[in-house]
Amino acid sequence: MKKILCVLLSVILIFSVFSVAVNAEKVTYEEWQEYYATCDNTQIILTPGEDETQMNFCWHSVRDGDISKPVVRLSKNEDMSKYTEFKGYSTFSDLAEQRVNNVTATGLEENTTYFYTYGTAKVQSEVETFSTNSFDSFKFLYISDAQPSYKDDLTERAFKWNRTLEAAFTANDDISFIVNAGDVTNYGKPTEEWTAVLSPEYLRSYPMAATQGNHDKKGTTYKYYFNNPNVYLGVAPTVYGNGYYFTYGDVLFVMINSMKINIFDNYNLIKKAVEENPDTKWRVAVMHYDVYGTGHHAIQDDVVAAKRSIVPVLESYDFDVALTGHDHIYGRSYFMKDDKVVETAGYENGAVTDPEGIIYFTQTASSGNTRAETYDFEWLGKTVLSENDCYSTIEITKDGQLKLVSVDSVTGETIDTFTITKTDFTVKEEKMEFGYIGEMLRPLMGEFFVIYEVFYKIFDFFYIFN
Repeated sequence: MKKILCVLLSVILIFSVFSVAVNAEKVTYEEWQEYYATCDNTQIILTPGEDETQMNFCWHSVRDGDISKPVVRLSKNEDMSKYTEFKGYSTFSDLAEQRVNNVTATGLEENTTYFYTYGTAKVQSEVETFSTNSFDSFKFLYISDAQPSYKDDLTERAFKWNRTLEAAFTANDDISFIVNAGDVTNYGKPTEEWTAVLSPEYLRSYPMAATQGNHDKKGTTYKYYFNNPNVYLGVAPTVYGNGYYFTYGDVLFVMINSMKINIFDNYNLIKKAVEENPDTKWRVAVMHYDVYGTGHHAIQDDVVAAKRSIVPVLESYDFDVALTGHDHIYGRSYFMKDDKVVETAGYENGAVTDPEGIIYFTQTASSGNTRAETYDFEWLGKTVLSENDCYSTIEITKDGQLKLVSVDSVTGETIDTFTITKTDFTVKEEKMEFGYIGEMLRPLMGEFFVIYEVFYKIFDFFYIFN
């Protein structure tokens, strides 16, 4: 009976993914309880590939003596006829009885529905599906801080996490992937938390690019659940996960581990990502720490340190937007440059053209753990206080617009809109006048920065002539 209920609810969940009706039937909590009782941490999750023509897959499986390579079969036919097979590799899990399977599918075409199964050459799963949209103009979902805790009622937290995704995908049938600004879990280790994260059926059909949060840092399991592209280990890789990057259409996404102590690794990650993709029209940074954020975290020492080490690099490489989380309060900054507000026409109407600097968005929580604190930081352009979860969609158009729409997941009310229009796509990269270290020290040293400036120029003089 439990299996029958699971199948029935899965059908409901999958249907809701593709439904565009505003009044589509929602999964009730009672239905969710029946379904969630069948979930575990072996459910597959999709992540973006290196570009829009690739899809990455990751799942846990039991070590049962079958040492065959993991396999994903991809077909344009629901009966899986004429499939293409992609082989991957397996690694050890944090759990002795499980292994982690990673596969990359290549050669995806735009505006195409694919069906897939996964497993080994001997045993394959039931058929799942995903669809690609346009590669020129596309929309992605921006969420953060699901953060299910094994100390809470995980069934309820998973239900609210699914509710946020359900609201987003019911209202938007044209989303291509998910960007998650971190705190995927609460303690970063318990298997029960990953079961909650993986439970929504939407994650079988929509890839999710997630960065690491400070709560994920409490454990070491993040890296076992995401098959991320272009992972940059650097000279000091962390045990819980590292930064990475990918492109989709004309957008470069750099996923930054903002808790990483080795600041040079983040610098080199951003540098490498940009140098390998110099011609993208938009540059988007994603990190957990809300360096120009909405709540008390934004002025804590660790976040301020991340601001000093990461923001100068983003500015020097002419990034457009930064997507953050951490404070569980929705909001956006003004455009910022050199730690100052850039006066740009259009803030009041939520639409700007060819702005200078970077705008920083802070996302609220997505599974019921929001905050409603009031802060009046000079960099804040807008803050929305609500006890409800929120999601944002960001649309990139081929005529040069980035359109953000933020929505209350519970009421369906639009709480914010913001549009950036570009008429000039010339990249205005700026060399850091006094190097990476100098740009971090400048705001800390104040008027005493002249000391560093003198020594820097003396060193530069001798370097040139020797």
